[in-house]
Amino acid sequence: MSDIEEDLPDGVRRLHLDRCLKQLGSPALCELVGEARLEAINDVLSGGINEARLTQILRTRYGTQILARPEIRSALVRVLDDRTLQFIATGEMDGSGPVDRAAVTGKPWSREDPVSQRYLAVFGLDETYLPPVSHHVPSSVDVDPGVQLFAYQLRLKDAFVRFVVSNGRRVLLHMPTGAGKTRSCIEGLSDLWRSYFDRTGCLVWLAHSEELCEQAIETFEFVWAQRGDGPVSLRRLWGSHNIAENEVGSSFIVASLQKVHSLRRSSRDDAFRAAMRIRNTCQLVVIDEAHKAIAPTYKESIEFISGEATRVVGLTATPGRGVDQFENRELAAFFNSQKIGITGPEGRPIEDPLKMLQDEGFLSRIRRKVVPTDVTLDLTEKELEYVATFLDVPSSVLFKLGQDAGRNACILGEIASLVEQNKDVLVFACSVDHAHLLSEMLLLRDVDSRCIDGSTPKHERSRCINAYREGAVQVLVNYGVLTTGFDAPNTSAIVIARPTASLVLYSQMVGRGIRGPRVGGNAECLLVDLKDNISGFPDERQAFTYFDEAWR
Repeated sequence: MSDIEEDLPDGVRRLHLDRCLKQLGSPALCELVGEARLEAINDVLSGGINEARLTQILRTRYGTQILARPEIRSALVRVLDDRTLQFIATGEMDGSGPVDRAAVTGKPWSREDPVSQRYLAVFGLDETYLPPVSHHVPSSVDVDPGVQLFAYQLRLKDAFVRFVVSNGRRVLLHMPTGAGKTRSCIEGLSDLWRSYFDRTGCLVWLAHSEELCEQAIETFEFVWAQRGDGPVSLRRLWGSHNIAENEVGSSFIVASLQKVHSLRRSSRDDAFRAAMRIRNTCQLVVIDEAHKAIAPTYKESIEFISGEATRVVGLTATPGRGVDQFENRELAAFFNSQKIGITGPEGRPIEDPLKMLQDEGFLSRIRRKVVPTDVTLDLTEKELEYVATFLDVPSSVLFKLGQDAGRNACILGEIASLVEQNKDVLVFACSVDHAHLLSEMLLLRDVDSRCIDGSTPKHERSRCINAYREGAVQVLVNYGVLTTGFDAPNTSAIVIARPTASLVLYSQMVGRGIRGPRVGGNAECLLVDLKDNISGFPDERQAFTYFDEAWR
C-alpha cells in the first residue's frame, strides 16, 4: 500500500497498475515496448506475445520508475475514468466535468509534486516509485580512519617501519611510560606484516610478565582487526601455554622470556623442534622492557630465538640499566646504538619530549611532595656492597623500614589525606609484608583498599585491579607487580613508600600515574616521595633523558 496517501475520496477506486496496463491492449503495449525490440524477440522466440507478457516486459525494464515515463502515463490516462483523473489532477471531486488528459500527463514527475503523489495513491504504490532522492556529491571529501595514532606516535611508527625496510637490523624504540609504546610498535608491525615480511614465517614478542604478554596479544588483535588484510594466528607462549612445530607459521607469537629460557633448556624433542622452527622462520623479535635485554639469561634467550636474518627491536621508556654507564653503553651496543624516539612535525628529535607530551595533554604533570620520615638508613658493609653491585636497596633494609611504626604512621597519614582529596592512590610498599600491613591498617582506619603482590592469584589480582580502575576502591597497595604492564589512567596520586637506588625502577613507579587527560588520565598527578628514599636521582623529566649519553 502507498505510504503517501492511504485514503481515496468516495467514487475513486484503488487500481492495479498491471491490470490497467493490460487494458491498453496489444497495439499500445507493443508501441511502448518498441517494434524493433519485439521483432528481435520474435526472430528468436516463436509464438505470439500477449498483453500479460508485454506488461511484464515493461515492469521489468523500468522497475519502480515505470511511472516516470511520460509515454506510459500518457497511455494510462486513456483507461482511467474521469473521477480518477480529476482526483489525480486536483485532489478534489467537484464533478466539474472532463479533465484535460494531456495537461495531467504533461505535469513533471517529481517527489514534491502532489500530482505524482496522487498517482501513487491511486495505484497503491509506495514512494520508491517516485524519483530517487538526489544527493549532492561533493568535489572532495576528507576520510578519517575509525581508529588512528596520535601524530607523534605516527611519526615514530613510520620511522620504525622505514628503518626495518631499509634493512636495519637492530633498533630500540624509546617512548615515555603512558605515551603508547606498545600500540605504536604493533601498528608498525602490522604495516610490515602486510607489505614486507614473508607471511609463512612469524613475528615474536618477548616480555617478562604475563601482564605485558597479554597486553601485547590484546593490542595486536585490536590493531589487526582494523588494519589487517588476512588471517593471522595469535599464539600464547607463556605459563602453561605451549606451541607445536606446525603452529608456528603465519603467526604472531607472544612469549615470556622465562618460557623461551625453558624451551632452550628442554630435553623434549617436540619443544626443541618448535623452538627451532620459530628461530628459523622468525622475521622480527620485539623485546618489551628492553632495558633488561642484556641480563645474561634474557640475552641468551633472545639470541636463541633470533636467527641470522631476524630483526631485533627493543621497546622501553628507560633505555639504560642504571647509573653504571658501562652497562648503559653495553645495552646501546646490543641495539647497534640505533634508537628511535619522539620527534616534532619536521622529523627532528624533540629536546624535551615529556614537556611536549604534557603540554599537549597526553601525559600528566608530576607534582612532587617530599615527606620527611626521620628514619636513618644505617647500612651494614654487606648491605652497602649490595647497593654498589645491584644498584638497589637490599631486601633486609626494606624489611626493616616496613616495620618502622613511625614511618608507617606517616605513610598512613599521607594516604588518608589523599583519599580525603578524592584521589585514586597507587602505593608502592617496601615488601610483601609491608604491603599487606599498610592495607590492613588502612582498613582499620575505614579506608577501603586492595593489596596485591607476586603471589596473588591471577584472578584475584584482576579483581583487585578492576575494583581500583572502576572506582570501587580508592587505594591499591602493591609490592613488585605494578611497575610494568599496568594501566590505570584514573590514578591521580602515587605514594612511593620504598626507597630504591634503581633509576629504572624509580621511573617505572612514577610512570604509573603519568597518563594525561587526552588519554583518559589527569592533568596532574601528585607524587608523595618519602625522604628516606635514596637521594640524588633525577626527576621524571631528567630520568627520560638520563641514558641518552650512552647512545651517542
